[in-house]
Amino acid sequence: MLDTAHRYFLEVVRTGSVKEAAANLHVVSSAVSRQIAKLEEATGTPLFERRPNGMTPTRAGQLLFDYAQRAAIEAQRVRHELRGLRGSELSTIRIGVNETVGRNLLANILGPYRTRHPDVVFRLRTASSAGVMQAVADGSVDIGLAFRIKTGSAKSGAIAVRHEVDSPLSAIMAPGHPLASRARVSIDDLRPYPIALTDSGATVRLLFDAFAGGGEGPPFDVAFSSNSSSVIYSIVKTGHAITLGGEIILRGELQRGELVAVPLAAPPFARRTLQVQTAAERELPEAAERFIAALIAAL
Repeated sequence: MLDTAHRYFLEVVRTGSVKEAAANLHVVSSAVSRQIAKLEEATGTPLFERRPNGMTPTRAGQLLFDYAQRAAIEAQRVRHELRGLRGSELSTIRIGVNETVGRNLLANILGPYRTRHPDVVFRLRTASSAGVMQAVADGSVDIGLAFRIKTGSAKSGAIAVRHEVDSPLSAIMAPGHPLASRARVSIDDLRPYPIALTDSGATVRLLFDAFAGGGEGPPFDVAFSSNSSSVIYSIVKTGHAITLGGEIILRGELQRGELVAVPLAAPPFARRTLQVQTAAERELPEAAERFIAALIAAL
């Protein structure tokens, strides 16, 4: 960050010779002499005593040397910090994720990956699937994990879908629920029972509302609604409600017998997918691309 004149000046003081300074700097001697003359003109005083055995700084030259040396040390420190900062930025991976996906799926992938790549730093942001998609589009996150209703398109505006896995909806309930022993249920089978759902905007709610709006029969009893999937699943585990969810993100609870998943007979509920999303026109750091490859392999 020192200018050319000061860098050349420091080298002349260190070597005591314009010729040796030029050799160390890989320039011609006349270039060094011109820079020294430029500094002397700017300061209005000689900076060196020219002697037969070399060049010795004057009192003014020594003052300038002390200043330039401190500035060079500080510049080196700043360059080091900038390199460290850039390295940190390049190894930081920002992920937007649906809350349930983050808790039940992504958490099991991040830990082992961080063990293999200790230089990586993860920054996680939870949001609805629509919120995740928006964060990917505006650059707030590098990678999005979000549910989408299948459209057959690999790209949606500013969003590129890097990977997609089916995540059909099932009826999720406690093991003791009256419907838990069924091999399959229809959406109408849920009408007599309290239902717990995430708020409008979530893919689960969009599919449920679209299907519940048609047909005949008594209204559904949506007894519990929350913007937190954790709250919804906690209510369901008590046996007081049914919810809708994907088995891909509930493997732990299902394997431990805390919840039961009964497939839904209606085809529309099979149209949901879980997507790995990135911004369509944005080039990601190498660390993020490596993680995406590992994430896709894990999914």
